[in-house]
Amino acid sequence: MFVDEEGEVIVSTLQYETLGLLGSNLEIDSLDEIARLNRMCNDLGLDTIETGAALGVAMEAGLAEFGDAASAMALLEQVKAGTVVGRMIGNGAAVTGRVLGMERVPVARGQAFPAYDPRALKGNGVTYAASAMGADHTAGNTIGSRKTQDPLSSEGKGELSRGLQRVAAMLDMTGLCLFARPPIVADPQLMVDLLNGRYGWGWTVEDLEAAEEDVLQTEREFNCRAGFTEAHDRLAEAFYREPLPPTNAVFDVSAEEMAKASIGS
Repeated sequence: MFVDEEGEVIVSTLQYETLGLLGSNLEIDSLDEIARLNRMCNDLGLDTIETGAALGVAMEAGLAEFGDAASAMALLEQVKAGTVVGRMIGNGAAVTGRVLGMERVPVARGQAFPAYDPRALKGNGVTYAASAMGADHTAGNTIGSRKTQDPLSSEGKGELSRGLQRVAAMLDMTGLCLFARPPIVADPQLMVDLLNGRYGWGWTVEDLEAAEEDVLQTEREFNCRAGFTEAHDRLAEAFYREPLPPTNAVFDVSAEEMAKASIGS
């Protein structure tokens, strides 16, 4: 639990994504102020990733000041009051960007980027653009592959993302906790044994993999019927051309590599 100067609880807990999006993303470096913003989001029923991204877009547009927690809180007060600006912020980063006419909007399929910049972690950028969920790190987070793959390299990121999307599908369809996945990923037969033991099936690992693919294909088909096309399998143009310090990387994964991660392509 995070407490204030008097020992009173502000919020529980301060999570990584919240620190990233309501903190460094907004150039706010006070944990106390981030905790208060977190509490305001909780009270309003707002996701801290989406709201942090929306506040960042609003700050770039001049509606608040980077590094000024009070101005960020003032925008959240407008959400509470139901003003026009408040409804814009409350509807997230994509809506905020469209209303304000901003170009640098960190979203994919309308969902805000979590605290992993796709220029620095290119595998996650592929997942953002190619997965049915859009900018959702839990749909295929490649950060755990740092020891085997260079996160700044564009090579092999399509296949990497696709494999992790299948893992995410397995977790979703079985209800297994994301944080309990390492043993299952290392030995999928463990999940097969669990399913067979519970339901009396005679599944093999190949059957499990086919079920994972079916989940992803169904999600992709849902998106297609909802109006998404291959044109949506991209990030905002700014991420392809604006370098990210200190490595000055851009998101330069080729269309051919991206296609390897798009289920159903």
